[in-house]
Amino acid sequence: MIFEFKNGLIWISVTLEYEEKTFKIDQCILDTGSETTAIDIDCINFNYQKPSFIRRLYGLGGGLQEVICQRVSKIVIDDTELNDIEIEFGNLKSDFGINGFIGNDVLSRFTFTVNFINHDIKMIFNNIKKV
Repeated sequence: MIFEFKNGLIWISVTLEYEEKTFKIDQCILDTGSETTAIDIDCINFNYQKPSFIRRLYGLGGGLQEVICQRVSKIVIDDTELNDIEIEFGNLKSDFGINGFIGNDVLSRFTFTVNFINHDIKMIFNNIKKV
């Protein structure tokens, strides 16, 4: 998978299947410093009636944001699909200038190698359930 490297961050695109619709989300940060994955709520047709819960995100700079957590049918990174996964949705674009970040809840399912010279990531899905 090719990535863009700007402002010291790795930027990728992902695809979400949510409420039987597919959304390509560009300008997401691959964020090994984040426990969870979040997407800007305006990048999808968010269903406020779907079961959800509220979680607080704390940033390194002391920032705080409340997000809405819901399960999505799938998230696709490169050619790998992860099904029935929890994603946080919030106001990331206006607060942080990004469409999303992919955190360790998703990244820990892969073995990946980052080649900064070629701007390429090789990802291998680890189909092992952790206990």
